Order: sequence, then C-alpha cells, then structure tokens
Amino acid sequence: MIEDILKEKYDEYLDGLDIYEKPNSITLSRIVIKKDLREKGLGKQIMTDLVSYADQHKKTIVLTPSSDFGGSVSRLVQFYKGFGFVPNKGKNKNFEFRDTMIRSPKINENMKPLIKQLLREAILSKDEKDIRIVSDFINFAKDFLGIDDGIKVDLAFERTPDLKTTAYYNLLGHVKVYAKDRAIIDVCRSIAHELVHHKQNLEGRITQNNDGDDGSPIENEANAVAGVIIRKYGKINPSIYI
Repeated sequence: MIEDILKEKYDEYLDGLDIYEKPNSITLSRIVIKKDLREKGLGKQIMTDLVSYADQHKKTIVLTPSSDFGGSVSRLVQFYKGFGFVPNKGKNKNFEFRDTMIRSPKINENMKPLIKQLLREAILSKDEKDIRIVSDFINFAKDFLGIDDGIKVDLAFERTPDLKTTAYYNLLGHVKVYAKDRAIIDVCRSIAHELVHHKQNLEGRITQNNDGDDGSPIENEANAVAGVIIRKYGKINPSIYI
C-alpha cells in the first residue's frame, strides 16, 4: 500500500500522512511536513512518488485542498495542478468522488518506447506481462533513485563483445543487461545495480572505471541499494518473484 511505502521512506520528515487506498482509487487526506523541514521540496518528492505509484497501478487520486495545516488553499490548488490534478467539476466531474480535485492515471510516456523496443526484440519471453514488469521496474528504480535523465537501458538476448558479465554501465549513461534464460527478478536486480552506478556517477562519486571493482565501496553500495529497490518493488508487485 502506498501509505506504508511513503511512511517507510519519509517518516522522519512527517508530522502526519493519511492516504486511503482502494482497488481503483487513492484518497489523499493529508500530508503534513514537519515545520522545520518545510519549503525544502519534500512535499514535491512525496507527491512525485504518489502519482508514480498511481500511474503504475492505474489508480485515480482524489483530494480536497485545506488550510487546516498551515498552507493556503489557492497555493495548494496550484501545487496539485502541477501534478496533473484538475477540479472535480464540469467536464472532469466524477460523481463517484466528493473531493474537489481529481487526477486520472497516466501512461508513463518514457515507458511507451521502451515497451515497443522490448516487444520488437522479443526480450525475456513472448508474454507481454513479463515485458511490462521489466519496463515498470525500470521506471520504479529511476524514481526511487531520483534519476530523471535519459539514461539508456538495453536488454541483450545474445552475448556481445561489450557484455561479458551479466550487466555493465559506462560513464556515458548506458546500461546493458544480459537477459537470456534469466529470471525476471535477476534481470531487474542487475538493472537496479547498474542504475545505482549511474546515480553515483551523477553525484560525482565515480571517477575511474575501476571504482566498480569487487569489494570497493562503490560496488558494495550498488549491491546494497539494488537489494533495497528489489524489496520495495516486490512489496507493491509480488509477481516479480514468480
């Protein structure tokens, strides 16, 4: 459930978080950031995670902006509009909900070309469910790590001279993962591992190609964080373990 996910990730920054989730909808009742931590972008981070989850799970989000916790209603309305919310009235009226703002789930535009590419190359299997799991996981991992650039992730079904192990990342922003005869969870773990390296690179913490040697701090961190990403994704999409 998204409330549990957000509390696990942001609990130390919050004075309150109430979200009610149903099979097809999410009602955001309140997000209260601790006073000394406001105006630092935490609300934006939480909303980004929330709408990403809603899009992945095809759920409508509804809410009613309130000044009860210190913010102005007009400012909150503009804030939520930035995440795709619209007034729940007129042509957008959904009589299932009484809340004043509503956001319908959106297809991730970055996912569309990736899915098409995987379909063309017949990656993993002919089962579109497998393809969508991998595509969904890539976007989840990028969101978790705060990666919003155009890093390229390729899945290979045959060995190539540049792919002697299960995966690699080069400093130009390209991840390549060997996928033939591997379980989806193993492929996703490799993807997460290499995306962590990309994040390290963006932060200026990878200075030489040999920083990723076995046992190095950079490599140990990639292993650990990749494991965290897999576990968090598995909580919301257990099918990754099948």
